[in-house]
This record gives sequence, structure tokens and C-alpha cells, in this order.
Amino acid sequence: MRIGLDVSLVPGQRVGGGQYAYQLASALARVDQENSYLLYAVFYYIAHPDHRRAALPMAPNVRVALRGLPPKAVPFLWRTLRSDRLKEFLLGDADIVHSMTYCAPRLRRRRLVVTIYDLTFVTHPEYHLPANVEHCLTGTRRAIERADALVTISEASRHDLLEHFKVDDDRIVVTHLAADPAVTRVTDALRREAVRRRYGLPERFVLFLGALEPRKNLVRLLEAFAALAPPVRQEFALVVAGAQGWLNHDVRERIEKLGVQDRVHLVGYVAPQDLAALYSLATVLAYPSLSEGFGLPVLEAMACGTPVLTSNAPALREVAGDAALLVPPSDVDAIASGLTRLLEDAPLRAELQARGARRAPLFSWDRCARETLAVYRRVAGR
Repeated sequence: MRIGLDVSLVPGQRVGGGQYAYQLASALARVDQENSYLLYAVFYYIAHPDHRRAALPMAPNVRVALRGLPPKAVPFLWRTLRSDRLKEFLLGDADIVHSMTYCAPRLRRRRLVVTIYDLTFVTHPEYHLPANVEHCLTGTRRAIERADALVTISEASRHDLLEHFKVDDDRIVVTHLAADPAVTRVTDALRREAVRRRYGLPERFVLFLGALEPRKNLVRLLEAFAALAPPVRQEFALVVAGAQGWLNHDVRERIEKLGVQDRVHLVGYVAPQDLAALYSLATVLAYPSLSEGFGLPVLEAMACGTPVLTSNAPALREVAGDAALLVPPSDVDAIASGLTRLLEDAPLRAELQARGARRAPLFSWDRCARETLAVYRRVAGR
């Protein structure tokens, strides 16, 4: 088979769907020597300005589509063509196309697989920009209409898809994600210190890692941090790392009103090669997200031996199991109490470290790739 993979979210700050596309493509090339893969750095109307310079997974059985055309030609064609036949022609010689951006083209000569990450644009539309809600909602409806198979990244997302849309259960396959294989405990003192200096990190800190958007629940985490006893706040700072996101204009204002600006460090986007050291330097990860499709930072922290506090939202319970301290995300007092327990109780941190070390390897990108490959084989046999 010739399988086309939508990797149009990989260019730029590789987080979320971009990380999924990159790791899945890498793992498929690694575990599958029978089929060939065609990578779409531009897909439908998703085109990063630097898509031609994107670092994409490369292997003998992988090639990149449409690299020879002028830089602006492919995005222009995808956006302006009205003909589905011509758009399908741009996909090249793929037998199966896997969309990972809520884009579901109408295909006549190929099979279509679409990944649905989460349904927060339906369950919590207030957490999203209106354009994002429209894009995801339209894409999901078209995927249900057009796709031969739907992939979700957790049982929680599968449940939400069945609850909010009319779709046959047997069309949905769950493939769990995993930590980046390169994200493991960093013990090298020079490497740790280099990352500490690069991002201006304090000696001891609570880490929050995620795009700055409302569903990540950063404002409540800030309030919980401000509610910690002064000696605890004096010993541990809060480091906020992640991509810019959206609807986050109130974050800096809230930090100032809470009077914790000297103990909160906003370090912005962290390069993938620095993530392992960042997790390894942190005393705990605090990830009290209101809603997730999966929650990769939880697994990544576990893989690095960092104790985790996260929310009891369904997907995060599914990922964390018994290897994290779970709190209700809407309860600031509960978040503050959980942080206090973790920061003051070294034996509890050690226990969660041990549990996390056992749980993280249960998820792997090779396993995700094999399960996804089984989806391709199933739809190809129809």
C-alpha cells in the first residue's frame, strides 16, 4: 500500500496534533517495511509559512509530496480549487489518506482515515476561538460522512464522539499516544544546567507545560499557587511553559493581581530537545486541565521520573491510572491542597515516581503505529 499522512501541523512549534503526526509517521516508517509513506507538509487548507523547511521524519520508505512546486503554489491550489477531483490529484499516488487536522476531503479513488483528537469544541466551545470551533465541527461532520475509519486518541474521546454525533461504534478505533522516546530522565548535570540557564529556571519549581489556552486551567493553577503557604511559595516557584495558544489575555493580569509575579516564570515555548531536561529539573508537574483528548505532558513527566498532579477529567484518568495525584480541576482549594501534599511529602513523590516509571512504558509510539496500521489494512480490504 501507499499511505499518505497529513503532517501539516508538524512545521512550527511542534505540539499537540503536530507531535502526534510526527511521532506516528516516524513510528510507522520504523515498524512497517512493507508499505510506503507519502508525507503532506501541506494538507487541504492547512499550510504553515515554513512548511518547506519543516523537519519531517525521513526513512527509505518515506517521501515528501509536492516539495518541487513553488512555495506558495500548493497552499494556493488547496484553498482556491473548487474541484474535488483536482484536490484529490494533488494527493499523489496514495491508496489511503490519513487526515490529522479535522480535514476530510471527499475522495473517490482512495480510502480516508481521520483522527479526531477531542470534542472540546462541542463540550466546551467557550475554550476555543469561533473559527476553531467552526473548523473542527465542520471537519468532524465531514469525517463522519466521508471517512472509512475514525481514530480517536483515548476512550474518553471515543465516548464523546458517540455521545454527540451519530456514528457507528465499529467505525471508531482508539489508538493511545505515548511519550516521545527521546523524553527520558536526564541525569547529566551539564545538560540540566544548560537548560536551566537557557530558560532562566529557578532552583526548585512546579512545572506547568501546555499551550496557553483556557481549557488548560492555568488561571486556577495560579490561584492555587498563590494560596500555598508562604514558606512553600518561597521554596518552590511556578514555571509556566508552552506555546502561545489563545484567549489568554488575562494570565499576566491575574499573576499581578495575585501578587506572585516574583514567583511565577513564564518561559514560553520550549524546544523539543530541551523537554526531557525541563521535566527532570521540575519537582512536580501540575497539569490540572479541564478537558483533554489525551494529555501527553502527564506521560512525558512520568517517563522523566517527575511526580504528577493532574485533574480527574476522563482522558487524564485514563492516561494517569494510579500513577498521579488526581484533583477536581474546578476546585482551586483541591488543587492547592494537592500541590501542598506533593511538595511537602517526599515519600509520596517517590511513590508516584515509581508508579509513573511502571506506567509510562505501557504506552509506546510503536504500538500506536501498529494499531494504526491495522486500521489501514482493514479499510484497504473493504
